[in-house]
Amino acid sequence: MECPNCHVENRDDSRFCSNCATPLNLEETLPASLTQTLATPLPVILKDALIAGKYRIVEEIGRGGMGVVYKAED
Repeated sequence: MECPNCHVENRDDSRFCSNCATPLNLEETLPASLTQTLATPLPVILKDALIAGKYRIVEEIGRGGMGVVYKAED
C-alpha cells in the first residue's frame, strides 16, 4: 500500500506509514460522517441587514471553517 503523503510502499496491513507515520486506510477506519466535506455554503448576510429584528450588520469581521463572524449594532 502506497502512502498518500510520502509515496513509500508499505505492507497491506499497515495502519501507519513506516517512513512518515501518516495514517493509512483512513476511509476504512473513520465513519463517513467524519471524512465528508460540508456541501452547504455558508449564508451571506448583507451589510445593513436586520437580524432578529434588532441587530444591524455593520461588516463581516472574519470567515473560517466554523462559520462567519459579523460586527453588528444593537
